[in-house]
Amino acid sequence: MTGLFRHWGFLTSINDLANFDQAIWGTINGEFLLNTDLFNMPISRLAIHFDPIQLVFVPFYLLYPSVAWLTAGQSFALAITAWPIFTLASRVLESEKLGLLWALIFLVNPFILNAGAWDFHPITLAVPFVAFGFVGLESKNFKFMLFSAFIILMCKEHLGIMITCFGILWWIKTRRWVPALILVLLGITHFYFVLKVIMPALSPTGAHLMMSDEMPQFDRYTWLGKSFGEMIENAVSSPITILKTALISMGGLSYLLILMLPFLFFPLLTLTYLLPGLADLAANILSEVSLPKSPIGYHSATLIPILTISAIYGLKKIMAWQKRYSLLSCTAFILFSSIIMGYLLAPLPLPKAINYWKPNSFVNLPDHRIKEIHRLIGKDTSVSIQANLGSHFSQRRDIYRFPNKIDKVDIIIFRFESPTMNINNLKQEKEAKRGFPLHMLDNHLQMDKKDYLTSVEKLLEDKNFGIVYWDNPWLVLKRGKKTKDLIADVLASLEELRKKWQQPSRNLPERDHE
Repeated sequence: MTGLFRHWGFLTSINDLANFDQAIWGTINGEFLLNTDLFNMPISRLAIHFDPIQLVFVPFYLLYPSVAWLTAGQSFALAITAWPIFTLASRVLESEKLGLLWALIFLVNPFILNAGAWDFHPITLAVPFVAFGFVGLESKNFKFMLFSAFIILMCKEHLGIMITCFGILWWIKTRRWVPALILVLLGITHFYFVLKVIMPALSPTGAHLMMSDEMPQFDRYTWLGKSFGEMIENAVSSPITILKTALISMGGLSYLLILMLPFLFFPLLTLTYLLPGLADLAANILSEVSLPKSPIGYHSATLIPILTISAIYGLKKIMAWQKRYSLLSCTAFILFSSIIMGYLLAPLPLPKAINYWKPNSFVNLPDHRIKEIHRLIGKDTSVSIQANLGSHFSQRRDIYRFPNKIDKVDIIIFRFESPTMNINNLKQEKEAKRGFPLHMLDNHLQMDKKDYLTSVEKLLEDKNFGIVYWDNPWLVLKRGKKTKDLIADVLASLEELRKKWQQPSRNLPERDHE
């Protein structure tokens, strides 16, 4: 429910949840995986990330189109992963009691808790199939492994590397080279074809966004080189420099520490079982952006079943040569460590927990005024919308993040209330290319709150727009509407907002009502 509470509390974003909602809605309505927000023009979602797995929600949207399917599907995928973890742990450790404890260890991991609370991302749907892949490996069931691999490859463009590593692990574990070679070739082919053919063909920049100088706000890897060839060349010629930068300057070591600490470093006892995690581990550690290395993000979700299973094998290995501690006591220590870490980093209003998002209210219900606004503006209007409201209005062909496209759209939508208690912070200044601190109000608005207030006030002066709906805190402006009243009430509410957000007052000239 945490994901739904965040959505109903207006903490989800047009950049994430709204993008997937529009993509699935667009597919049903003749626009395959539609996205209009990122480039302010219609493109395919596959130009941004290769995640066609989201099409699994099309039948559900045909029944009833709602983002609730996405948040529920994400939560279900993460929760159901406990089943293959239980199955494998029970088999390897020869105890269903231990299998149950290891399933719990997975579920309380802070990376899993936070991934479940975040906006929906298709990579979370790969998590149970990563665990099922290990079950197939342990039982030497290649068909099951191949099925899991197919689902994983539909979830993100770089996961071909994971399948290649599963192939290598299959050979190490079984010494059967034919199925191992099939997995290796499948992974390499997918990685090359998606990254070098499909995504460049669909992307307006002609390259993956995270390796494109044209959109520096999304760039994560060009510090390694401006092409795959240049990256490989730099990795070969300057490996020490790259490792120092990634591990020390960019926080890779602390990220590895947080990953391993819940498992008390047991995964390091069986390094071969960590092979399938190399893709995500490299993608996160080498990212110039800090978010993929944070336990608050969703980026490490596929690593947690790998670490959990590696720790299970590590525990079995260490028990083979020491008799001081039992399997149960060691598992209990790991569970205790995982619970402590999960508690401290939980996205929940618990005493001493990080409660990263700090919502105004943790338990939220849908706002009935959203339906009123939907009825008022219709389905075919173009909308520029406050970023944290986007996922409530994204089932349309033209939706953009405010202030984008305000000179073109029919409707502009605002909500004069912060969704978070994180409003003012002295260290809140923009980073050079990276936007605003993730947990702050400015990031939810996707603009400086001072600029936000000024922009709204200027629009109230703009004779091209008028107020078509006002029910504090909701404001809807419509192109061509002639406003004759309500201006004073809206301005008074904005002035109150300035005081709450500790912004200086702005005296506006009176509008010439027409």
